Amino acid sequence: MASIAYITDGNMIEFHRLNGNRTMNFWRPSNSKKFTDFVPGDLLFFLAKGSERGRFREKGIVGYGRFQKAHTLTFRQMWNVYGTENGYATEEELHDAIVKVSKNKKMPRQMNCLYLKDVVFFQTPIYLSEIGVQLSNKVESYIYLDKEDPQATSKVLNKARETGMDIWMAAMSNTPDHQKALEEEQIKHQLAQAMQKAEDSFYTESEKKRLRRISRQMIEKKAEEKKIFELIKGSRTDLYCYTGDRIEIIVPFLYNSKDFSRKLQYLIGHCLMLQSEFRRWSDYHIPVIFEAAAEEELPKEVLDLLKSLNQR
Repeated sequence: MASIAYITDGNMIEFHRLNGNRTMNFWRPSNSKKFTDFVPGDLLFFLAKGSERGRFREKGIVGYGRFQKAHTLTFRQMWNVYGTENGYATEEELHDAIVKVSKNKKMPRQMNCLYLKDVVFFQTPIYLSEIGVQLSNKVESYIYLDKEDPQATSKVLNKARETGMDIWMAAMSNTPDHQKALEEEQIKHQLAQAMQKAEDSFYTESEKKRLRRISRQMIEKKAEEKKIFELIKGSRTDLYCYTGDRIEIIVPFLYNSKDFSRKLQYLIGHCLMLQSEFRRWSDYHIPVIFEAAAEEELPKEVLDLLKSLNQR
């Protein structure tokens, strides 16, 4: 899981903030430095021009968005598709802004479009030096936030929880509980970090397909119960739901009479590893509750072991 801090047009960010936009097209000239590790679900933080402070003119992070999809468009196509989601009220203003930041002061033939959702702006800028990350003033476009410190993203989100969401953004937004939204973002990231240690290739490819089918069925079943579960970032099978006072995790489970003991040992070991790693990465002291899901009714032995694990 990657997080990127990107030097961002301050006028564009201000437009989105004042309009309370929760989605946006984050545009870049197509000849910009390529991303090597950035996938849907990752976070893009805004290092805004105009937020500089101190002797070295350090830029502050003023918010973030969750990366959803990317594609390449011409300028005209980009305006036709996204309009004011590009961060400017008119096509002419957007044109002038792009030309201004272009290296040759001309409109690029194509633009890279990163569509962001769940956009959040902070009450005050967060400076990376405050969390022990040094940002070189030679950075031209972006940095991978967790490259030097694996907990940098969590630290930024924790700082954001302390300072709060931008007041105007909160007033314009339909999100009822902004504090919970920030907490869930941080928990989502910390679960992804834990999953990097807990995930492995224990199951065969054909079994993995069955596990993914179980996961899809559980998402639909829980939705009928008014509970929203989603995949833990980095896993194609394990699901989670943050309720505000606990984290519920569903792990799909496959077995037959010949390999039951081995598969059960894996299930419990996987849950223990995930629980342990989450507690190592997280400062949230809340229960992590595990549930197994299978193609048939689970044996009592499995239920008893999970019950014991959940009481830890």
